[in-house]
Amino acid sequence: MLVSHANSPLNSNPPAPSANVLPRSQADVNQASQTANNAANTKGHQHQDTVTISATALTLSAKSPSAADISSTENKNSAMASTENAPIAKPELPNDGDKASAYVEYRKAKVQYQIYADMANVATGNSNNISPVTAHYLSNNDQARAATVDIKAQQQQVATMQTYAATTSAINNKDSL
Repeated sequence: MLVSHANSPLNSNPPAPSANVLPRSQADVNQASQTANNAANTKGHQHQDTVTISATALTLSAKSPSAADISSTENKNSAMASTENAPIAKPELPNDGDKASAYVEYRKAKVQYQIYADMANVATGNSNNISPVTAHYLSNNDQARAATVDIKAQQQQVATMQTYAATTSAINNKDSL
């Protein structure tokens, strides 16, 4: 089946615009619409739509960007892209980080106390256990490690002497009986 559209409005040439001037008021819009309708009626069966433009659209179209505006917009976009690649500044703590620095100082003091308490317990022989913080401290501090080893060696010698004294006193007591 073959359909011809020779006389349809789809194949008709639209009328050429008379000028590229935009109307600036509602009266101008009405006049342009009537002129377009008259031109369509005189040519026969042509179909033409009418378009009305609001005052806001007229204002915006009057302020259409020029080539200079487009290039300045491109420069702004390239400047924004370059700032996106720039390193991000470290955020500042509120109140100059007073609470955060106080908390850090508290944690440091707590860890230091734990180390001193463990060292005192090792030195007096009250406990043979140390915390992970103290173990880390001893692994990174040669003088503290040497002092701990010396104290443990001295404690071992004292323990050995006490065992010898107890054993010899038990042997001496058997002999005397």
